[in-house]
Amino acid sequence: MKGQLIFGILLLGAHFGFSFPNDHQRIINGNLAVAKQFPYQVFYDVLDLSNLLMPIWAAKCGGSLISKRIILTAAHCFREPNIYAIKIYFGTLDKSNQSEIGQQLLVNRANVVIHEEFGIVGSFNDIALIKLPIDIAFNEYIRPVKLPQIGIIYPTEAIASGWGSIRVLADETNIYDNKLRYTQMQILSHAECLEQHRKNFILSSIICLAPSQNAPCGGDSGGPLTVSHEGDIILLGITSYGFTTKCTDEFPEIYTRVASYLNWIHDNAGAHNLEV
Repeated sequence: MKGQLIFGILLLGAHFGFSFPNDHQRIINGNLAVAKQFPYQVFYDVLDLSNLLMPIWAAKCGGSLISKRIILTAAHCFREPNIYAIKIYFGTLDKSNQSEIGQQLLVNRANVVIHEEFGIVGSFNDIALIKLPIDIAFNEYIRPVKLPQIGIIYPTEAIASGWGSIRVLADETNIYDNKLRYTQMQILSHAECLEQHRKNFILSSIICLAPSQNAPCGGDSGGPLTVSHEGDIILLGITSYGFTTKCTDEFPEIYTRVASYLNWIHDNAGAHNLEV
């Protein structure tokens, strides 16, 4: 990508199974996105220092731009202790296209804030934010998504998007390419989710999506689940996990419910960093 490269803080230079999503995969059977369709969508690579003799950049997760300084993503994307820095891509459709207009920003791992109760009980509180050291310049390709408001009933037809797996083979090999894809998903009620999972640990702080052949898969982690409401695009969820490594349509997919964490986002981002 030869778009604008902005250097932030970089001292040295970043699904599904009931565990957590694998890297490098994307929306199964998704539709190809077009320019300006998802201006809030980002993805990021991480700099892995597990091998100090050969540090590498590895494709990691997606995220959602919610202001000039803040990205929301999934906490589980930062479980590895050897992640040292993050390279974030804005305004991108094809990760392999070096001529795309867009922006890149390098930030230190210290810019990531992970929910303090993530991992204490199961995989709940799967939310993190990335604080950007400078304002991102908005344009027709790069714009923030709006956060939900408490008390508003939003549509149940949602859009999931990401660069995750496009297909999983019988031997669980994931097939992927470099293009952003999306798919329509149906949000389940809490009662429907409990019934389909047959479990009692489904909390109100998560969103369940109805099983579908067009499902999020590994590498879509941290990406957005959005709905259209009164002319605005609203970020309802953050891609969290699923229950099989094959990304099949047997079980609902699980998203972190953004509305449950509005106070946490405000407290950790800071009000001035949420200005758009």
